[in-house]
Parts: sequence; C-alpha cells; structure tokens
Amino acid sequence: AIAPLVTLVQSGTDRQKEHAAGALRNLAVKNDENQVLIAQNGAIAPLVTLVKSGTDGQKEIAAGALRNIAFNADNKVLIAQNGAIAPLVTLVKSGTDGQKENAARALKNLAAKNADNQVLIAQACAIAPLLTLVQSGTDRQKESAAGALFFLADIAENKVLIAQAGAITAPLVTLVQSGTDGQKEHAAAALQSLAFNAENQVLIAQAGAIVALVTLVQSGTDRQKEHAAGALRSLAYNNAKNQVSIAQAGAIAPLVTLVK
Repeated sequence: AIAPLVTLVQSGTDRQKEHAAGALRNLAVKNDENQVLIAQNGAIAPLVTLVKSGTDGQKEIAAGALRNIAFNADNKVLIAQNGAIAPLVTLVKSGTDGQKENAARALKNLAAKNADNQVLIAQACAIAPLLTLVQSGTDRQKESAAGALFFLADIAENKVLIAQAGAITAPLVTLVQSGTDGQKEHAAAALQSLAFNAENQVLIAQAGAIVALVTLVQSGTDRQKEHAAGALRSLAYNNAKNQVSIAQAGAIAPLVTLVK
C-alpha cells in the first residue's frame, strides 16, 4: 500500500493528498519497518512539499508524518536533506495550533541524537519560536517545544543560544514547577542539558530551579526523577554555591533513596 499512497501524496487531489499523508503518518507510528519503507518509496520529498505549500490540513498532517518517520536515524538525515527544517520552523512560528504542535514534535525528533540537525535547526532560527511555545503554547505545544529544546541543547553552541533567548530565566523553570507531567519531564531534561554550561548553571539556580527539581526527585514520575536528578548533577558540577544550595533544598535524602 505504501507506493500508491506516496503517488497520491505526490499527484492526487487535495483530499487524496491529505488522506494519503494521514495514512503514511499512521503507518509510521511505532513501526520501524514502515518508517524505512515509507522513506524508501520516496515519500519524504512530497511530504516536505505539502509542509511548504499544502493546504492547512495537508501541512498539519504532513508535519505529523515527518514527525513519525523521523524516529529512524537514517530518515532524520534524509528529511533534513530534503529541506524540511525551514518550513517546519515556519509552521512553529506562524502555523495553526495543530501545525505548531506537529512541527515542534518533528523538530524534536529530527534533533534527537543528530548533531548535524541540531546545528541546522538552530541556524534556521527555531529556538525563539520554540521558546514562544514553551511560554504561551497549548499544553501539548509546550511539552513538544521543551522536548525539542532538550535535544537541541546537546551541543555546546546551542546551550548558549537557548540561554541567550531567555529559556532559562522563567519558561523552563515554570514548567518544572507547575507544568503537566510531560512538560515537567521535558523541561527538567532541557535544564539537565543546559546545565552542562557554567554560566547556565548560575542562571538556572538564580531562576529558582533547584527547589522545583528537588520536588521532582522527591515525588515525580520515574522519568521526572531521572531528569531532575540529572539536572541537579549537572548544576552541582564544579559549582560550590550550587552544591550548597542543592543540599540546603533537601536534595540529598531523596537522591540517596534513588541510589538505593
């Protein structure tokens, strides 16, 4: 079924394109083999075309299809090579709510464990609009954008750019304090990555993150505890003031509990 679906995405009517893109999106959900087959059948280029110039519905669904296909490491490369990053960033900036969410999730998956894409996404000016979603998006947009910032922060230059954009001083810490479970997890993960930078260690502590992270270590979900403990580890690295603050916030006992 994949080859004829790709043909419809390329040259069908508007409704055919939308439904075919939706079918490819669904076929790629948590299915590694289908993710490979969809790419091998030439779907990426026409899906990128829909993201660039399709109807609103086509853009949203095509971004969702690229999001799912991008779980595959080789597909991350192909999607970037086909010029998807810039139009996805455009959707994050000015799309509909559904387009913003799917585009942010696509950028998140493209950035995961791919340093080249992390550079390209930052160069496409994605950080500021992702931060805007963290601050004022829907719940799902906030979670997706925080996840994208987490992966983008893998590389040193992006740690600086994300901090300079103002991500630390309130938005990510606010999600750790009062977000949904998914938002807390992704925001804590982003702070964990950002805190590998000495200046960011100071900013994160000044923004009041330590108490919120300790709370997650004490009573969060397993994934929240993992990322919050990782963030505290990063904050404490070669920073005597943070080491004192973390201890004073009551982190040691719940951290010991995790070790046990």
